[in-house]
Amino acid sequence: MGNSIHDAFDNIKADPQMKEATKEYLAGRYQKKSSLFANRAFFRTFAAACAMLLLVAGGYHWTIQPVSYVSIDINPSMELGLNRFERVVSAVAYNPEGEEILQGLSLKGKKYTEAIDLVVGSEAMAPYLEKEDELVFTVAAQSSQEKVIEAGVAHCSGHIGHSSHSVSADMETVNLAHDNGMSVGKYNAYLQLSEYDSTVSVDECRHMSMSQIHGLISEHSQGQDCHHAQQENAEDDISSGMQQDSVDDGTSHGMQQESTGGGNGQEAQQQESSDSEYIEQDGHHRRRHH
Repeated sequence: MGNSIHDAFDNIKADPQMKEATKEYLAGRYQKKSSLFANRAFFRTFAAACAMLLLVAGGYHWTIQPVSYVSIDINPSMELGLNRFERVVSAVAYNPEGEEILQGLSLKGKKYTEAIDLVVGSEAMAPYLEKEDELVFTVAAQSSQEKVIEAGVAHCSGHIGHSSHSVSADMETVNLAHDNGMSVGKYNAYLQLSEYDSTVSVDECRHMSMSQIHGLISEHSQGQDCHHAQQENAEDDISSGMQQDSVDDGTSHGMQQESTGGGNGQEAQQQESSDSEYIEQDGHHRRRHH
């Protein structure tokens, strides 16, 4: 382009200085235009790269951010955090026994059902399953995933061969549990126990097994049921007594009326007899008046 400008100006008859100044001006305009196009291309490329980076970052955030939780509590207390694809993105122990179990397991990236089977089937977990301790799975999930995860956990607990069951908790309980250094399952059990015994503390429950907590819940529940039964029996006795008193009063009142009625009839008969006595004399009846 620069050579074309010079060739074009060589054929023009004009003042040399003017020709040179015009050449320089047109060459500068061309360089600016080329630079502008280059800048625009750079910014387009940069914008596309940023958009791609944000997309990748957002997808990565989705893959590492836990949105659902499954806690496994017996005496060891552990919790699995699951992403939107129901893959394990975190595995946290809440006591030394739980740390011992998770220590030798690689759970991240695995489907939650596979992770549960690995935890329950681990060699470190075996001694706890040999006892009569209760194994509890607690699910806290978004509504869109809750039913699916609960079904998967129920399937896992069904073929363990040990006394176990699964329960559910809301997502708010998860935050409270973590703030108090507990799995969502054990904290949920603490909340149930505190409804019966307001004096129990989070710290006390933190050091209990699930069997111990549920044992206390059962004792309080049975005691409350017995108390209610005693109250109902006492109320039934009072009601029966009041009904019997009412029947007795009615019978007594009827007897009094009958007695009174009998007395008046007898007096009337005596009066009629005295007023209506007849004597027979000379074939005529004569009334005798007293």
